[in-house]
Amino acid sequence: MNARRKEATEKTPLLSKGSSPFGVIDCDKSSSNKPSSANMGIFYSLRERLKNRVLLVDVLAALFGMGAWLSINGMYTQLPLLVFNAPEGWGLPSYIVVLIQAANIGGVIYGVMQQFCKGKVSDSLFISILMFIGCLSLLLMSFFYGQTVEIGGNLHSVPLLALVFTCALVACTSSVLFIPYMSRFRETYLVSYMIGEGLSAFVPSITSLLQGVGGNPVCREVNSTDSIKKYEQYVPPPLFSVSTFLVLIFCLQLLSFISFILLKTLPICKKQRNSQSSSSYKNNNENEGVRSSMMPSSPEKGRSLTSDGDNGRGSAFMTESHDFESSPSPVTAQTKKMNNMTYTVFLIMQACASALANGLFPAIQSYSCLPYGNVAYHLAINLGSMANPVACYILFFVTFTSLSAISLIAFPTLVVAVFIFVTATMSPEPPLVNTSSGEALVVISWVLFTGLVSYIKLAIATRFRKNGGKGLFWYGAMTQVGSAIGAVTGFALLNYTGVFKSYSPC
Repeated sequence: MNARRKEATEKTPLLSKGSSPFGVIDCDKSSSNKPSSANMGIFYSLRERLKNRVLLVDVLAALFGMGAWLSINGMYTQLPLLVFNAPEGWGLPSYIVVLIQAANIGGVIYGVMQQFCKGKVSDSLFISILMFIGCLSLLLMSFFYGQTVEIGGNLHSVPLLALVFTCALVACTSSVLFIPYMSRFRETYLVSYMIGEGLSAFVPSITSLLQGVGGNPVCREVNSTDSIKKYEQYVPPPLFSVSTFLVLIFCLQLLSFISFILLKTLPICKKQRNSQSSSSYKNNNENEGVRSSMMPSSPEKGRSLTSDGDNGRGSAFMTESHDFESSPSPVTAQTKKMNNMTYTVFLIMQACASALANGLFPAIQSYSCLPYGNVAYHLAINLGSMANPVACYILFFVTFTSLSAISLIAFPTLVVAVFIFVTATMSPEPPLVNTSSGEALVVISWVLFTGLVSYIKLAIATRFRKNGGKGLFWYGAMTQVGSAIGAVTGFALLNYTGVFKSYSPC
């Protein structure tokens, strides 16, 4: 009796066929040879992804991706040190934000050249020229970032701003050039490339945190006599100078350039290319397909789809094509049905998020943070840069793409945004100034704002990717429009009104 019961138990499925959309779970002895649900976790997935790939190509692809936004990210982390020496003062970030938006012209020029000079100039040559410009710009910046030029009776950081523009030109154009180039390789190496792009924000932030800012500015006496006392603003020096930092970033950018050359020329790398790859991109649909494959139901950073001048602060995930079922699930089928009102609301939400995160708020961040101290500004920038990839990781595991869910997340984001804007407009006497709690609060606010906005933008991008059609095109267009409006608005408010005020300890 027990023997028959045991035999029946071993051969009886837990669920009969057709009783569940998840299929049949058979408990016979042969199932022990198959990976269990416990094994189908992150380690099993990692082991599967590491099959049939060359580690060298992964490393080169990651280093190549790191060079896309490395120069802009590296320069951005130095703003807490630059604003005290540049003649633009606290308004320096507003100039940089506008220049980054203007640098999107590089992608437009490349697109026009593709239409009129198709096949005449190889894309690898374009990439080589761009990466050379990026390396040269960083090297020159390390020597001339502190030089000024008099224009109209006022001093301006012309060398710094000009080199920032060339660095931004490389970064913005990379969004429409580097990723499609990687589509020539097997799709699995796109993961490594996008990880490298994430490192382009993470590595400079870590290095800048190690560099430090030395402390908050103080007023000290200089050249004093018995009758006249003179004072000047003194900023304690960091662990190493801005020049040293930029040289380090230049070395990393050069390493990225070398990695691209090796990726292009090494025989072992050529073997990892797609068999159908050609010297030029086939058509716009292929490019759209590549970009869509980089943003499945798991998150993807919006900047890799559109050169929105997001300061490169992001990370990425991709799921390979074999991870998806051949037919869409009922949930996927439902998400593709987006009515016109939802479509419009998402586009407006994306434009507003981009206007704040890519344009207005980076321009006024100095006015929001510096009243609480240079250390607060330093931490807000670098921890905020890390919050972006963290948001990507969270979205990879917890994805909310419905309008109601994204709107629910947008509410606390708006609350934090209002607080940040209030601190900037009340500068140099914002709430809780000269207190540790105020310093901690402003840093936490900026980190939360960056993370929440990143999540919202990526969730909207994921929804548009599932919706199909030209959703990602309009997502990118609204990102560009919103970013440009925010940048111009921030520049005008900071330089042509008295809304935002700076201060000096002396």
